[in-house]
Amino acid sequence: MQGFKHYYDYIVCTTYGVDDIVLKSLEEVIQRLDPKDFAQYLDNTLLNFDVPISTVLSYIKDTEVYGFKCLVLSPYHANYVLSNKLAENINICSVVGFPMGFTLTKVKVFEAEELLVKGVKEIDIVMNIQGFKSGRYEEVLEDLKSVVDIAKVYGAIAKIIIESPLLTYEEKVKAVDIVIKSGADYVKTSTGILSKTNLKDVYDLIKISSGRVKVKAAGGFRHAIETLLAIAIGANRIGTSTAAQIFKEYLKLREEATEKK
Repeated sequence: MQGFKHYYDYIVCTTYGVDDIVLKSLEEVIQRLDPKDFAQYLDNTLLNFDVPISTVLSYIKDTEVYGFKCLVLSPYHANYVLSNKLAENINICSVVGFPMGFTLTKVKVFEAEELLVKGVKEIDIVMNIQGFKSGRYEEVLEDLKSVVDIAKVYGAIAKIIIESPLLTYEEKVKAVDIVIKSGADYVKTSTGILSKTNLKDVYDLIKISSGRVKVKAAGGFRHAIETLLAIAIGANRIGTSTAAQIFKEYLKLREEATEKK
């Protein structure tokens, strides 16, 4: 596995274009986070359209073994897993209005409550991008708040996906404001379906939110290095379908960092 400098140059300079992240801060994050702490940043995610239950069972096992924060499943799989008590030792998260966000509010509320009654502990809600792009901000806010309010009744964590790669900086500012007003716990970058997230998107949301709401980075994080860079600039959670791989890569990077001391 190649060293920090190689990955820093390649990912930051070539791919993401965030030029104010210093290599030292990345190394400090790796050394500061022990494996248990690092695992708690990761939402192990399985939302592909063609996923069989056998793969879900494998992800349940990984979430238990590595101690990830939660396992994110489709409503169908979340219902199946919780109804059959297949994941009693981990937190299950599911999605509402996924992946486009333009489901009617009543449908979103129904979907959320059905999941929460089953035992889902966190929900990731897709913002209505069509409504947002049309400038119907109050309508978008009420839509999201209706779902967030239901989550609060059940003591669940609510994250709102704003599809930041599709937004201008000014639109990101407005979207974050809507998320905060909705009462959600997190603003989340994207589903990763329409467009992949980069570190600039994450950095923008962290800068805009200024600690007023937590930030979940998702939609294209497949390796430890970009995951750690996102944490280094302030991300509170990382959603990824390759959490087990990322964790193993992190252990190798941590070993390398320890040897350099």
